[in-house]
Amino acid sequence: MTKLSVFQHKLADLRHDLKTPIGHILGYSEMLQEELEEDPWEEFQVDLVNVHSSGDKLLALIEDNLAATKSSVHDIDIPSAQFQLRMQLNHITGYCELLQDLAEDEKRVGLIGDLNNIIQASTVFAEIVENKLSIHYLETVTELEKVKQEYDQSTEKTKNTDFSEKTSATTNMTETDDIAVSTMGEGGIILVVDDNPTNLDLLSRRLKRQGYHPITVDSGQAALDYLADNIVDLVLLDLVMPKMSGTEVLTFIRHKPKLRNLPVIILSAHDDMDIIVKCVLLGADDYLFKPYNPILLKARLAATLEKYRLRQNQVPRLEVFISSPGDVIPERKVIRSIINDLNVELADRVRLVPVFWEDEPLLASDTFQAQIHPAKNSDIYLGIFWSRLGSPLPDSITREDGSLYDSGSEYEYEDAYSGYKNNGKPEILVYRKMSEAFVSLADRDNVMAAIAQFEKVDSFIERWFIDPEDGSYSGAYHCFEQLEYFEDMVYKHLKKLVVSQLETM
Repeated sequence: MTKLSVFQHKLADLRHDLKTPIGHILGYSEMLQEELEEDPWEEFQVDLVNVHSSGDKLLALIEDNLAATKSSVHDIDIPSAQFQLRMQLNHITGYCELLQDLAEDEKRVGLIGDLNNIIQASTVFAEIVENKLSIHYLETVTELEKVKQEYDQSTEKTKNTDFSEKTSATTNMTETDDIAVSTMGEGGIILVVDDNPTNLDLLSRRLKRQGYHPITVDSGQAALDYLADNIVDLVLLDLVMPKMSGTEVLTFIRHKPKLRNLPVIILSAHDDMDIIVKCVLLGADDYLFKPYNPILLKARLAATLEKYRLRQNQVPRLEVFISSPGDVIPERKVIRSIINDLNVELADRVRLVPVFWEDEPLLASDTFQAQIHPAKNSDIYLGIFWSRLGSPLPDSITREDGSLYDSGSEYEYEDAYSGYKNNGKPEILVYRKMSEAFVSLADRDNVMAAIAQFEKVDSFIERWFIDPEDGSYSGAYHCFEQLEYFEDMVYKHLKKLVVSQLETM
């Protein structure tokens, strides 16, 4: 990659800063145009098109006067550039003021908010032209470009970071978002990361119209914090942010196992080819310029999501059967979370399909157990026991010798064990919670029933895991008291077991 001069970096930053408010002008004018498609207002729409056209002309003027090919400040006619930009800006504010008066006269006050947003963006643009489009700014070497430093240092930062811890195209006003995309690319949760609240507002509204569910955060750290506890389908990531840049966020994502396959699209007004290449090398799935074309945005989102989901569908599927009575609900929630995390972490290798009895509709026309997927047909059985073995099964469900099962959990374990003996699957993991269980003393029958249930759990463990002759362990199971320890243990065990099964496929 070509090493750019400080002037060229500053010029790239200036283009970025100027394009950001232009993106807001174009974005809000497009939003207004789309709102008027359902309730046309020709007089208003004509001037709105003029606003958008002036925004497009501003972009063209930036490319003509401040192109990346400029090698020094002497290549730029600054007074001419300032005059041309301000002229188009005056057109925008003039039309918006006329439109505000028109909306007030016709009682269409719902349109005034976005007109104000356009005027505000115009003010920001004017301030940038005044303060940065100058010889002094472009020639002053008081600080190196922050963006360049972040990119040059990102690899070194990666080496020293512990990632295991939580931590320009113009648009056409007549175009719409109604383009044909595969159903595999439709919908989903999009995490939008941008320090500019106007960018967040525009992107959020745009994504909702395109059928996505946007989640917005205003910093890189906030994005990492959200991803630590939540699952999203894709990240739309701004490049230039304070404290933690987009490249730093991208690097964290690509080095954290549970996130490394998560699709990330960079969305930035920076048009420096070195920066674009750097993002791709760091693992970005795509790079879109601001101001973005809504059609292109939807197409890129759909294509990236389709590719990601198709890859997920092509990997092997392993079924994980979760068995337990109803006294370990927190542990069942932990297992669900672990499986979700592993599905993200191992997305390019396997798809884990959990079987939870609480996910089944369980119709009133049949027994509970008869409607639950047989444990013996799964790849991994995971059982959890604590203070209860569960409720007895009906007489219609018996062992081959006619004896009854004490509970559905006992039936599921024996079904899984039978499958393993006959076919080598499912592999069996059993966990026993050892913390004390409490019961109210107000009802003697409840106390005696609780004691009886606890004794049934003891009998079950002794029957299947303890040798009756010498008291040694005939099978392995795992004990725990704290939920945090259980979570860590199950994550490690389940991941190793899944990877082991993949290696034998």
